Amino acid sequence: MKFKAKLSFLLFTGLLFVGCSSSKNLPTRTDFSFEYNQNTYHIISISAPSGEGYNYLIQYENDESVLRSMDTNQDGIIDLVQYGEISLEEANTIYTYGIQVAIEQQKFKARKEKRIFTHTENNLKYTLQTFGYYTDLLYNKFEITNLTTGDEELFFDMDADGELDTIEQSDRTVKDAQEIYQRILQIGIDRDMVVFRFDKFIVLIIPQEKAS
Repeated sequence: MKFKAKLSFLLFTGLLFVGCSSSKNLPTRTDFSFEYNQNTYHIISISAPSGEGYNYLIQYENDESVLRSMDTNQDGIIDLVQYGEISLEEANTIYTYGIQVAIEQQKFKARKEKRIFTHTENNLKYTLQTFGYYTDLLYNKFEITNLTTGDEELFFDMDADGELDTIEQSDRTVKDAQEIYQRILQIGIDRDMVVFRFDKFIVLIIPQEKAS
């Protein structure tokens, strides 16, 4: 099965800030540089106060850009190679590496919005929430709430790999809970609110009026 890959939780806070001192309504520009295979690359992030923005992956030679690709909505994926001798796959490999370096250097800012997907059926509310940053630090919390009795069940997928690891509060068997969890993950994927990338199931930051 192929899943559309998106990550919606990173904004860069690099070394250069332009155009943010005179007006709060102006976008900010940040420039984060890193080394990959003995080449220097830049991730330039343009972010508006509204939260919208885009990132560029750029390589310079003699102060001129020879490669430029674009993450059009700051979801962690290069969508477009504008110019340069590089494939989309290669650009994403470099971009992902740059994101990891930025995280290790603490030069990124996480979006404040929570990554929550909810689905209700047969008087049961299912809530799936992703916590953490980047691939090695992600985990999912899965809750089932009985809307009639108020009873709550709580499970954790500590690797966000689609397999429940712990049952914190429930009388269900692991097999039963796992089947429900996988079904809710698939519903989230079908609604473009959950994605599978880097072998992780990740809830996107999307207005929750879509989750019903």
